[in-house]
Amino acid sequence: MREIATHSERIFYAPYARSRMVERDISMPDVMECLLRGRITEGPAHMPKGDWRITISWFRAGAPLKVIGAIDIDADGTYLVIVTAIQKQG
Repeated sequence: MREIATHSERIFYAPYARSRMVERDISMPDVMECLLRGRITEGPAHMPKGDWRITISWFRAGAPLKVIGAIDIDADGTYLVIVTAIQKQG
């Protein structure tokens, strides 16, 4: 996961994730920090469409941040699609 996160060109944001991030005031740097510093708290789980879902958790501004991503492989290698990001206010 951290290896993928060091190559931002291998990270993509689903339209749903982008809209939820705007709604929840979560930035792309917040997501990247979560990917680079967080820990896996759920998964990996193999999904019916063939990807692997994983949840990474980290703290942002004192509140838990969760990033849910789908890991997949194409002809160029492994990539990550950000499915959504969630921050619970304490």
